[in-house]
Amino acid sequence: MHPLPHKSVGFRFRSDLPLLTLRGVGLQRVETHSYCWDNRGRRDEHCLIQFCLEGEGAVVVDDIRYSVRPGEAFLVDIPGNSRYYLPQDSPCWEFFYFEFSKECLPLLRSIYGHTGPVVWVGLDTPLARQMEQLYRDGVEQGMVTQYENSRLAYGLWMHLMECALAEAKEERSKVDEARAYIDQHFDQESLNLDEIAEHVGLSKYYLCKEFHRKFGTTPGKYIREVRMAKACALLRTNQDWTMEEIAHRVGYSNNNYFGKVFRAEKGLPPDQYKRQSSHYDIVRTVYDIPKQKGNGGSAQDDP
Repeated sequence: MHPLPHKSVGFRFRSDLPLLTLRGVGLQRVETHSYCWDNRGRRDEHCLIQFCLEGEGAVVVDDIRYSVRPGEAFLVDIPGNSRYYLPQDSPCWEFFYFEFSKECLPLLRSIYGHTGPVVWVGLDTPLARQMEQLYRDGVEQGMVTQYENSRLAYGLWMHLMECALAEAKEERSKVDEARAYIDQHFDQESLNLDEIAEHVGLSKYYLCKEFHRKFGTTPGKYIREVRMAKACALLRTNQDWTMEEIAHRVGYSNNNYFGKVFRAEKGLPPDQYKRQSSHYDIVRTVYDIPKQKGNGGSAQDDP
């Protein structure tokens, strides 16, 4: 991006046509932590796209906080249940902002449904360059008619929608990766939501939302379900194992806590489940490949 003047430009329209229009553009750099816009009480009505160029900002939408870093843009409907500000741990925040008429609301809500209020744009991408050019057009009087203004506004939203759909596709694969990570590491007592979210590169709030949308449960509940399913299998096929051994094998270091979780999930304590499952004289493990006999002897039955 080339050095640009820090200005803001507003647009007024004489026509009453219900077109999606760009109402204002600006390039701003803030370095004071008093910078904060609370949108719950604002009277001006518009939709805002704010694209971060440098530093870091924060936006809170429906009581969930999102960081906004270079290459990311946030979208909000004003007035609404949101606010954005320069957080205390960030020395500055430089950004383009674009204010649009409310005709863009269906597009904003569609993007929310795919990615939430923050969209990854990138700093050296066609969409980032389109935003820079839109700012230049505003500052240099490049939009001389309402129709030209509306065409450029629609163009930005269409490309932003494409970007959001591509990001959502990638995020969905990350949700699958999160489930696979749980399947592989359920036996680790330290496994938690923060670790899973960091591994797949998603915020834990977004991971929970998308995990629930795709699998019908939260990551925390899924961890518990996997652990209990594995515990049941071990109780059925390893009659000589202690409760402590089984608890440890499924990610619980505390035997008492394991018993409480098991009872809450299955309706009976694990030792009772174990007794009810041992109604065979012999329990044999069935392998994908037949177990080899050693030195002409027979394969022994598993306990």
